[in-house]
Amino acid sequence: MAEEDAEVTEVAEVAEVEVEKPTEVVEDVDAPKEEPKPKRQRRNRWGQEPEALPVPSADDLALAPLVGVDTSALGLLPVQPGLGPPGAAGASLDLSAAASAAREALEKAKRAAMFQRQIQEQMAKIKGQGLSGGFMTGEAPKARKLILDEFGRELDEDGQVVPMKPQVVSTLKVNINREKEARLKKILGLKKDGVGESSFFDPTLKVKERSERMKRRSFRFIEEGELVKKEAKMIKKVQEKALGIDKKDEKKKKEEEQKKKDEKKQEEEEKEQPVKKIEPKVLRREPIPEVEWWDIPFLKEDQYGQKKAYTEVNVEKITPYVEHPIPIKITTEKEAPEAAMMHLTPKERKKLRRLKRQERTQEIRDKIKMGILQPPPPKVKMANLMRVLGDEAIADPSTVERKVRQQVEQRRKEHEQRNEARRLPAEERKQKKKQKWMGGAEPTTQVLVFKIKDLANKKHLFKIDMNAQQFHLTGCCIACPGVANMVVVEGGPRAVKRYKKLMIRRIKWTEEQADDDDDDEDQDEVTAPKLQDFCVLIWEGVVKQRSFKNWKVTHVRTEPEARKLLNDRQAEHYWDMLARYRDPRMDI
Repeated sequence: MAEEDAEVTEVAEVAEVEVEKPTEVVEDVDAPKEEPKPKRQRRNRWGQEPEALPVPSADDLALAPLVGVDTSALGLLPVQPGLGPPGAAGASLDLSAAASAAREALEKAKRAAMFQRQIQEQMAKIKGQGLSGGFMTGEAPKARKLILDEFGRELDEDGQVVPMKPQVVSTLKVNINREKEARLKKILGLKKDGVGESSFFDPTLKVKERSERMKRRSFRFIEEGELVKKEAKMIKKVQEKALGIDKKDEKKKKEEEQKKKDEKKQEEEEKEQPVKKIEPKVLRREPIPEVEWWDIPFLKEDQYGQKKAYTEVNVEKITPYVEHPIPIKITTEKEAPEAAMMHLTPKERKKLRRLKRQERTQEIRDKIKMGILQPPPPKVKMANLMRVLGDEAIADPSTVERKVRQQVEQRRKEHEQRNEARRLPAEERKQKKKQKWMGGAEPTTQVLVFKIKDLANKKHLFKIDMNAQQFHLTGCCIACPGVANMVVVEGGPRAVKRYKKLMIRRIKWTEEQADDDDDDEDQDEVTAPKLQDFCVLIWEGVVKQRSFKNWKVTHVRTEPEARKLLNDRQAEHYWDMLARYRDPRMDI
């Protein structure tokens, strides 16, 4: 409250010192004087309203000096704390208005004082410049004379035209106000915007920056035919991709871009590097000898024991044989190892075949969708005849049935033709079957050694021989009556398995041999006994290499002949197995 009282006192002093100039009013003497009607005074319940004290305007307060102002002249009384104004209740509003007006007047007065101080400083600076330029105190620098030529241009003392800068005058109200504010700030010496705030800025604090708002998308009209062109381009691109054309175009574009880049790099390098003078390289050549080294062995020696070009040729060294030089192996180049085949299980092979078929079918469907291929006609059968054709089948059932049967027959013929085209020729088919029985892909060979009690029956011998040939087995069948009979077979796992089943289970070794004369006589059926010893498997195993090149049935009389036959093929150990073999059932 004390500060407000001081402000009000200063404002009152400013108002008291202000001198009002009397205004002269010229009155017409002849005109009748009209007395103004007194205003009707408003009455209230408390009595007559007190007269309002005059309040000075803000401009008057600002222009008045700031000394010797009395608050009593303005009719403003100091307000004591805890007590109301001495007048009625309405006087509180006038007091607040007067206080606000006083504040504004104080601000204006401060600005005016600041303006005066700035002006005094500028004047002092100008006087100082005058003294420094050689002027006496109390004198001012003389202004330069204005000299103009016949065209109205300004000239200096030497008669040179003074260049004049065009003065830009802003006519917009916004620019005028901006210039006024800039001049005011320059006079008052205020800081620029944002400088005061930077003193309170702490760079260590993390402030979340607001992201700029996305620009609102404007409405865009689509021209007629634009979408159709876009669709045509997409269809063309898909078709080229299916045919593999787009990849070629992309490769060409990439190659062209790469060439352009290489050319630019070469040009830049040529510019950077200075042009060097190309000098021819001088190669030193050895002198031509009188006799080449390859001719020296065919020349005769002269009397001094030297071989020269003019000596005679030694005819004895020339023969009709051609000498081939030994090829030198290059150790630096390494032979690339062949990629090993990946063996798949039957389940994996079926899955791979199914996936490949799905890819082929999907590719055909895509081509049909793009219009490259025509869709196949509906597959009509007798079962779905009514469902596919519908009204046509009802209208003429006989004709429709005949056409359907023709289509079914045509599809069957096409299927058979495709199978026939895929079928291998007879020779390749035979070779494929042979390789299957031989098991060429297997790294090892399986071997079976059988001991046979009797080979007198020609049927048994024929079965042993023919099945071994049909299964493409190698080995031998040695028949030595009175000593032992042995069969050794080598082959792939599939053929060996079949031959083992033939020797152990299929051949009935107990049936007797029928004479050719007694073909019409009935023969009793004989079954093999439980403890079969007519054909016994002595050994079954795996060897790395085959001992026999082919299959052969041999008849021998003695054991040495059989051993010699096996020894020639490095398989004599098979006969030793036969000699040492003892049936384990005999020990039970």
